[in-house]
Amino acid sequence: MKTKLLIAFMLLALSAQAAPKIKTQHFVVKDSIRFFEKDEPQGVGYKFTKTVTADWPVTVNGKKSKALNDFLIEEVFYASHNRENFPNDINDAKTLKNCVKSWVHDILRSNTMVKDFDVKEYKSGIKDINHEENPMSCWYETLDFNYSHSVGNLMFFVENGDSYYGGAHNMFASNFLAFDAALDKPIRLGDIVTNQSKVLRLLPSYDKRDADNKWWKNIDVPDIQNFYVKNGKLVFVFPPYAVGPFCDGIIEVAIPLKTLKAKRLLTTYGKRLK
Repeated sequence: MKTKLLIAFMLLALSAQAAPKIKTQHFVVKDSIRFFEKDEPQGVGYKFTKTVTADWPVTVNGKKSKALNDFLIEEVFYASHNRENFPNDINDAKTLKNCVKSWVHDILRSNTMVKDFDVKEYKSGIKDINHEENPMSCWYETLDFNYSHSVGNLMFFVENGDSYYGGAHNMFASNFLAFDAALDKPIRLGDIVTNQSKVLRLLPSYDKRDADNKWWKNIDVPDIQNFYVKNGKLVFVFPPYAVGPFCDGIIEVAIPLKTLKAKRLLTTYGKRLK
């Protein structure tokens, strides 16, 4: 009897740490407009395109999670600020895709970058703008959303954004979102570490870049909320210009969980992560 109970507890422990089984549904939404400067209505003008590509989680371990769906819709599409596009009762990826279509349509036509232009929607009768011939006339925003990885029951999703509005170069960033499948709730940095300010003060010493490229002076706790856990490390992610020049790209700074534990900076939840 004792042996059977021991085996049962071992299987339970192993299943609790197994990576959740996630079923996703793929969809793509794309829209564009053509607009022209008011004093050059017949000129080449500009083309502004927005594309959303997503592998949206439909079920986790065979079940739907309203908490996960609501969390991701809010974080990725700012649902509370776009309630007319994203009602509270979205519960499937097909409905979400239709909502995203409306969201993309509105973004293209209300973007502050084009508010001073006489906007005209793109028509097939107008010659399309070729990016290779007119790179500064092809503006765009792209959003690519995917499941990244899991650490036990802790799932990480990532949204990769890229945009260009003319000028020397584009701008891009990666934003990670954490959700515990067992607890059915989002996980924030404060759920993992006991003192975010002390963790922030550790980051410069774990930044492996050249000293001249380290821009940590103006970084505060709200700036370190983008993170993921992998290979026994808590990894903080920063977009270009946040803590270094554009040429450094997306910057990641990793602190071993063992170090945080030794410094008593891990919560009970954080101590369970590997």
